[in-house]
Amino acid sequence: MSTILIVDDEVQILKTMRRLFSETDYKILTAENGMDALTLLEDNPIDLIISDMKMPLMNGYQLLSTVKAKYPHIIRVSLSGYADEVAMHKRVLHNIADFSIFKPWNNDKLLQSIDKIFQTHSIIYSGKLTETVKSHELLKPFPKNIQRMFQLLDNEDEDKLYTEIEQDPYLSEKLMNVTDAAIYGAMPGSVKQAAIYIGMYNLKCFLYWATATLPSNEKGEDEELRNLLEKHSLSTNKILLFLYEAFLHKQPLEASLFTGLLHNIGLLALVQDSKNQYIKDFDSTDEILNQLLFNEQERYGATHQEIGAYLLSHYDMPFPVVESALYHHTPLNPAVVNSELTICVHIADFYAWKYIMGKNYICLNENIFDHINVSRKDFEKRLERYMNKVLLA
Repeated sequence: MSTILIVDDEVQILKTMRRLFSETDYKILTAENGMDALTLLEDNPIDLIISDMKMPLMNGYQLLSTVKAKYPHIIRVSLSGYADEVAMHKRVLHNIADFSIFKPWNNDKLLQSIDKIFQTHSIIYSGKLTETVKSHELLKPFPKNIQRMFQLLDNEDEDKLYTEIEQDPYLSEKLMNVTDAAIYGAMPGSVKQAAIYIGMYNLKCFLYWATATLPSNEKGEDEELRNLLEKHSLSTNKILLFLYEAFLHKQPLEASLFTGLLHNIGLLALVQDSKNQYIKDFDSTDEILNQLLFNEQERYGATHQEIGAYLLSHYDMPFPVVESALYHHTPLNPAVVNSELTICVHIADFYAWKYIMGKNYICLNENIFDHINVSRKDFEKRLERYMNKVLLA
């Protein structure tokens, strides 16, 4: 039985939450302030914490930040009213919550979301997957300059971070490239303008992707494959943003601007581990996905989706980005919380391969467009015009 700790200074909210979870299999503990919550955390095995953000003495941001540092395995959920959304920037930047609940909430949707988050965490943090990542040494340390930049980001030292990126030729070029992939319209004229446009929380995703795609010292077919995967991730992000802007008329969730870049990060990691095998896999003529996943299960006991989600979670990437990495080939999985984003990544992934390779490298769920109320025929027609313009630019 999983245990949920609910923290709120309003007793009525705690009573409401207790009633809400009364018919579930979860064990519920409650606390009226952050200090009492920390005491309960010391004395009880907690699996998930739901904390109100506005509380006296210790607010929810301080509490969840402490929980993140001391108990990183605990799932963190923030509870807030729309009036305090000015604090959302810091909450998103420091990734203190896997999920946010807004008052007033829908009871059924809340319970479903909690169940789904538990299902996803059970996959990512399974002992078998952890052992696979460790045994194959897939967790690589960041270069010192990247470590320093993450520290500047954590300290919210924007000017120094922008300067560090500007002074690094590789990162400067990459940032302008990914900003081009993130903007459906006019490009910023400088590295600093690009960084400001993206926002600090998306820069975290960019820095991780840039590190994962650092060129290797080896030349030949393996380097060609790494370049292909990098090109594919950039194209996926372009198509993802095109889909959101042109058809959904909005941008993805905050801190999810580069979900297209990161969705296949597990594949990049595994290619570095088994270069020759993946070169053979990618020599297949059409729809290699099923064979690719089968080979990964044989070699690792896990797929690139699962390994990618593990790596992204370990490096503190936002939950919607982690979730899209895990489910981008199965976007209609009932465990998906951010279904719209995951569906759009699935579509962008398919068409990126189609435009790069000229063939269907993966399978597209035939009914997927119906779930976001978009006409596939209209999308393909407008995407062709857009991609032709991009390729000619």
